[in-house]
Amino acid sequence: MKISIERARSNIFTNTRPQLDVFGIIYTVLFVCSIVFKGVFLQFQNQINFKPLFSTTNIFMFVASMSFTLVLAALLTVFHTKRRVLFFISNILMSVLLLSDALYLRYYNTIITIPVIYNARYLGPVRESIMSLFRFSDIFYFLDIPVFAVMSFIFSKRAEQNKLPLLKRCVVAAVLMVVAFGSFKIAYSKNDMSEYDNNYIVKNFGIGYFHYYDVKKYLKENYLRDKKLRTEEKNELTSFFEEKNKEKAALSNRFKGIAKGKNLIIVQMEALQHFVINSKMNGREITPNLNKLVKESLYFDNIYVQVAGGNTSDAEFMTNTSLYPAKEGAAYFRFATNEYNTIPKELKKEGYNSYALHAYGPAFWNRTEMYKAIGFDTFISSNDYVMDEYIGWGGWALSDDSFFRQSLEKIDVTKPFYSFFITLSGHHPYSYFEDKQTFDVGKYDRTYFGNYIKAQNYADAALGRFIERLKEMGLYENSLIVIYGDHTGLPKTQAKELLEFLGVDDNKVDWIKLQKIPLLIHCPGVKGETISTTGGQVDIFPMIANMMGFENYYALGKDLLNTEKGYAVLRNGSVLTDDYYYCSEDDTVYDLRSGEVLDKKDYEDEIQKYQKELQISDIILEKDALRKLK
Repeated sequence: MKISIERARSNIFTNTRPQLDVFGIIYTVLFVCSIVFKGVFLQFQNQINFKPLFSTTNIFMFVASMSFTLVLAALLTVFHTKRRVLFFISNILMSVLLLSDALYLRYYNTIITIPVIYNARYLGPVRESIMSLFRFSDIFYFLDIPVFAVMSFIFSKRAEQNKLPLLKRCVVAAVLMVVAFGSFKIAYSKNDMSEYDNNYIVKNFGIGYFHYYDVKKYLKENYLRDKKLRTEEKNELTSFFEEKNKEKAALSNRFKGIAKGKNLIIVQMEALQHFVINSKMNGREITPNLNKLVKESLYFDNIYVQVAGGNTSDAEFMTNTSLYPAKEGAAYFRFATNEYNTIPKELKKEGYNSYALHAYGPAFWNRTEMYKAIGFDTFISSNDYVMDEYIGWGGWALSDDSFFRQSLEKIDVTKPFYSFFITLSGHHPYSYFEDKQTFDVGKYDRTYFGNYIKAQNYADAALGRFIERLKEMGLYENSLIVIYGDHTGLPKTQAKELLEFLGVDDNKVDWIKLQKIPLLIHCPGVKGETISTTGGQVDIFPMIANMMGFENYYALGKDLLNTEKGYAVLRNGSVLTDDYYYCSEDDTVYDLRSGEVLDKKDYEDEIQKYQKELQISDIILEKDALRKLK
């Protein structure tokens, strides 16, 4: 009897006969629950999904999230016998990815994608902006890691003794796969895929599925797709531009050629939002110099931000090419060798010299290469400036004052020129202005919103001194001057004080109406006028082309001075007009005035017509089509 007992103990501890791996089951279940929890937590923490928790959308999202994690667990089960180690490493990697998603979402309002990850090596200079996005609740992404580490250490020897042979691991994985695909099919059948909006996919299918979808799409578009411009695509482009230019020819020609021969000065101001114009805080104007210019210029007060993953570089891209940003990542990285029709190239035909001026490293956003494709003659970067005053962007960006002053010394103003200024002092996270008392923000002092206001007040003052210098040099009355904001500066996750300051509600319609940038065009001899036609940054090129009298045949934007109806198409497929807002995220049409939900069927054809511009732009970018159309 004693011998039998000893033999049984020997079998248990030497694993001569595989036993049921209870620990392995518990560990796997905890892994699945942990990954699902963190993914769902991200979506609610960053307001992709909303209460009630058990709404139909959330239930199917949870099912889809569970399905993805079961597939991951199945693969880990098959490909490694030491499941604890592989599961533990995978948990850490998923936690890092989810935190990256959260940070990126808070700033760009979309989920991180493969092209963005590929270009992450360029994010070093914005590390302070990134650090400002962290929240205390982000600890939840890593709270389980020590627990799994301890479990793996304590039970590692037992796991080795009870490891399953390959055949049994494959059976377990197959069962998990069947459950996963079966449950996901249920969730998938209840939702439609959105062609444009990443957040829609996350909201309905979970963050895990989105990353699978993104990897699959990236491989398809970059390695598996045919980059040759097919005959039907070429015909589609030809027909589109013929029709668009035919419609354009039938419109009025207001201000046509009025600035022909004049210099072109464009100032792209960092993070300048529309709401600061003509606004006061504690009795003082936030942007007095811009307010004065507005009265003397054509001012467009209904211009929506259209940037995507390229942010500032997307704004530059749209202004100079009148194409939309890339679907994923930044056009400045992905399509820097394409052929483009641009403002510098058109003005070059008229004998202009062109300058791009930005007091930062020339490699940032791949500007050195992209500016060649855009056609700038000269790129003046931080290598060419004396870095004598640091204001903004955490205290290590050349001040706008110094930037403007030095820039005018580097331009040959004796010949017709196009100068494209890109400012920096108003850059997120505005922490430089934390302790500065340059502008009284009252109760908003030392808040994110208050710092933003101070930053824009400083940028406005620097711009005012720049305008005075232009007047002294005789350039103000001999130049077409265009000033606009590149993107918003207050993401929704940090906009509580903004909503309070403006007295608006936190809803889809009120929020989208805040996603506007100011755009003003000053032309000598043209009286000040406010134009409320709905438009976007892609429309800047056509207006400049009309006023300066050069060609813009392949521009996707419209001349807001000569159009019958205004609209703006966002990169995620949302559409805004003078009357309604189509939100691609929830596939719903809202009345822009009342916020009421409208019948989508009444607007579907028009929405699809406007969205067509995104498809055309994508073909041009991904197939380098303009090179092949000529």
